[in-house]
Amino acid sequence: MYVSAIRTLVSTVCMQRINTLPDENLAAEVLPPLLAVVSALAAMSIGILLIVQWHASASPYLLSLALIGCVCVSGFLLQRGRLRPAGIITSYTLALLPILSIIPFGVANNTLIFLSVTGVIAAGVLISPDAPLVVACYAIGELMILLIFPGLVGQAPADLSVILSVGMSMAVLLLGTAAITWAAGYAVHGTIRWALETSGKAARREHQLRATQTDLERILRERDQLNDRLYKTTLDLETAHAEAEAAYRSKASFMSTMSHELRTPLNIIIGFSSAMIDHPEMYEGEPISEFITADIAEIRRSGQHLLSLINDILDLARIEAGRLELNKVALPLVPLLDEIMRTAVGLLRDRPVILRREYPNSLPSVLADSVRVRQVLLNLVSNACKFTSLGEIAVGARVENHDVILWVRDTGIGIAGSDQIRVFNEFEQVESHDAKQHTGTGLGLSICRWLVELHGGRMWVESELGKGSVFSFTLPHVQSALSGEYEISAKGMKNDEGVAG
Repeated sequence: MYVSAIRTLVSTVCMQRINTLPDENLAAEVLPPLLAVVSALAAMSIGILLIVQWHASASPYLLSLALIGCVCVSGFLLQRGRLRPAGIITSYTLALLPILSIIPFGVANNTLIFLSVTGVIAAGVLISPDAPLVVACYAIGELMILLIFPGLVGQAPADLSVILSVGMSMAVLLLGTAAITWAAGYAVHGTIRWALETSGKAARREHQLRATQTDLERILRERDQLNDRLYKTTLDLETAHAEAEAAYRSKASFMSTMSHELRTPLNIIIGFSSAMIDHPEMYEGEPISEFITADIAEIRRSGQHLLSLINDILDLARIEAGRLELNKVALPLVPLLDEIMRTAVGLLRDRPVILRREYPNSLPSVLADSVRVRQVLLNLVSNACKFTSLGEIAVGARVENHDVILWVRDTGIGIAGSDQIRVFNEFEQVESHDAKQHTGTGLGLSICRWLVELHGGRMWVESELGKGSVFSFTLPHVQSALSGEYEISAKGMKNDEGVAG
């Protein structure tokens, strides 16, 4: 009966939710000697009972054997590494079995019941700081049952004074011990936790230091190797730099020679062809036939195209070499845009294309080179006129934050999404049937992008194949460019004026 009651109690206690022991090392150190002491006491009690030839009842022998059995179970669990169940069984055994000594020895003058305090103390060490209160409550409950219902264990009812005295003293003793053990347990476990954390941190730091030392040794070896490579690379770079300087000087000399040798005869060809077309009377009044005039016009057009190509190549060479100087001034945009609109009217001639103005009458000045900004706008407008045979072309501008955004919009052939990045590369042209009808060098947009970036702006395109394109770029206006601070400017009002091209 006693063994089954103990098993039921242990299974009930194991199902309770008690805080996990912060440090199982403490339980592993305390539990083995505690089990040894308890085993010795149990064996001693059996020996004493045999010496005094106790025959009044078998209860003392059963209690001693139950104690030895619980010690054996705890030792078995301890060997399996299950410290928590072993600690629970040991603590409840030490707390509850002394109370059961009332069965053979009664309540009065029974000092064995006070040994249940050891179970409360053991619970604080072996289970958790909160466990002593639970163990004490179980022990007090067991004591109250045996005091109030002594007939359950075959005992005669004790005096009320004895019941009150033993019950009150045991309750105060067990609860007081539980409170002291709870406070001491938290202090001890806190100290142990701090010590373990400190030890763990020290071990981790040592491991990190060793790993760091290994990494430093590896880095030092790599540094030496990189220094050797760097030295060799520096020598190679110095050689390459000297070769590049020589190549640049050769290129500059070639460009200078080409500029003089090609531009001079081209200017003569263009000048004479223009004079022959515009002033035929200079040849002793002899008229020039229309066929000859058309051929001369083609000569002039081809010469101008070749001169434009040479100028583009020279500009690109100067930009790549960083030798292109900008003459930045406070540039009013509205007169420049009006000039571009007049040029666009001439380029469209009699084509059914509407030219729209999308910029207000008032725009802030930009800090830019007027020649280069005009070159960018003329290139964009020329491309729009070249690839737009029907619809409209718009030139616009507006203020946005610290920049002025300018754009040229058309309803021409458009550009596929895969080609929109390539159009800004050097010598790149869109591959399409309509584009092949208009020859070009593929340098115009590349030079425009370079020129805009030299001004501190950016250029981009938004286009859809078959629906047209919008080429936009930004320029900093004068106040933000000079002060370096961004000012919020009001957006310019759009003004759509239709001008027949």
